[in-house]
Amino acid sequence: MKSFNLHKIIGALIVMLSLCFTSISQANTNHCSAPEYRQFDFWVGAWEARDRDNRLLGYQLIEKIERDCVLQEWWRGATEENGQGTSLSIYDSKKRMWNHTWMSVRGNLQSIDGNWTGQQMLMTGYYLNTQGYREFHRTQWKPLEDGRVYHLWDSSIDGGATWNVVHEAWLTKTTNPIQK
Repeated sequence: MKSFNLHKIIGALIVMLSLCFTSISQANTNHCSAPEYRQFDFWVGAWEARDRDNRLLGYQLIEKIERDCVLQEWWRGATEENGQGTSLSIYDSKKRMWNHTWMSVRGNLQSIDGNWTGQQMLMTGYYLNTQGYREFHRTQWKPLEDGRVYHLWDSSIDGGATWNVVHEAWLTKTTNPIQK
């Protein structure tokens, strides 16, 4: 019968435990701690959206999910015309830009990319509309000094020579919860 070296067994156990704690520590590390991941934090919260004539457009809730790496939007329009949907936004450190992907109950899917530019988040991308035309979309979110956020989403089918407003809203913080 071979004798076991207690020191070798204890040493092996220490190495195994060390590897386990290192793996747990790495799993709990927030990989989204760079300042770029905080550029869109001004949008987080519950919002009431109104148009330039102060008519209610709807409500949105923006939450940080996936260990603060992703923003998820829940939009609920005040009327059927204003629709409802959700979006996911994340900073892509490999591309060094933000991605915003919108999905709606109308079956729309739109993905745009961009960055913090000047004093606003600005993203652009192409979208195929229901008539089959390729549209260029531009969306901006601008934090205002009074705590509101200005949101403009417009599109162009002539390469940017003319623009059509798809959605324009002034967002004000609210305590009204929305149904996800």
